[in-house]
Amino acid sequence: MKNSFALLTLGLLLVSCGGKNTKFYTAKEADFSKYVNDKNLPASPNLSLDKSIVNNDYPIQLALYKNKRFYYDLPNLDEGTGTWSYSNGQIVLKSKHRLFNMRIDIKALDVNAEKIAVNFIDRHGAQTLKMENSRMESEK
Repeated sequence: MKNSFALLTLGLLLVSCGGKNTKFYTAKEADFSKYVNDKNLPASPNLSLDKSIVNNDYPIQLALYKNKRFYYDLPNLDEGTGTWSYSNGQIVLKSKHRLFNMRIDIKALDVNAEKIAVNFIDRHGAQTLKMENSRMESEK
């Protein structure tokens, strides 16, 4: 019985650590500037016009603004706002949702943060999602 429990625990640990195989890079704050809108967070963000990062499979969409605020849209949960900061080579997003305190880390997948992923914990455990760019400068 003890061996079964130990194997089950080990299996759950290995499954929950699946995102640890992703290699992250320490990026400079300037490397993330391409993802920040050059305006303050508006009262009603329009993600069809503003720069944002998205993962349609989860789904999640995030927009960063120059006043260190961000907007999130989680169609399966809610939408809202919070604050962001640069710390230790990544962008840290924080928000207080009515059900929980949210923290999402935006991490570089290459040396210049041309490719990025987000890390967070949800009800299913640790998540690492590769993000796509939406409405970047070259598209405007």
